[in-house]
Amino acid sequence: MLMIKVICGKKGVGKTRVLVDSANSFLASASGDIVFISGKKQLMHDLSHKIRLINLYEFPVNISSSCTFLGFICGIISANYDIKEMYIDDLVSIVKNNPDALREMFDGMKEISEKFNIDFHVSIEGDPDSMPDFVKECY
Repeated sequence: MLMIKVICGKKGVGKTRVLVDSANSFLASASGDIVFISGKKQLMHDLSHKIRLINLYEFPVNISSSCTFLGFICGIISANYDIKEMYIDDLVSIVKNNPDALREMFDGMKEISEKFNIDFHVSIEGDPDSMPDFVKECY
């Protein structure tokens, strides 16, 4: 079953570390490529060199909406159909939306997941209890 897995918590609880560890662990059984999208360099030296790290701030494009970021993801996939896992660190700060405004993003990721057999692992900063239902169902 394809999926979106969300790691949610307040700032400083270790969400990025969980994503990095999960990506590195998946390498042992990987049947395809892994992409890790982040806007920060924190803990990235701990990410295996076999994982494609994409630092968003190296690109001159302002990704400030769900639609733009979904287009960015589709561009990555169109260049590499072997991607099986995509890790996205701190989604809320990337698309500059509050969690309630992420429905379009989640709907797009679900469609991409089903069509291209890619699992998404996403970290979101915030109180897990106050997240909208479409986010909570991905815990």
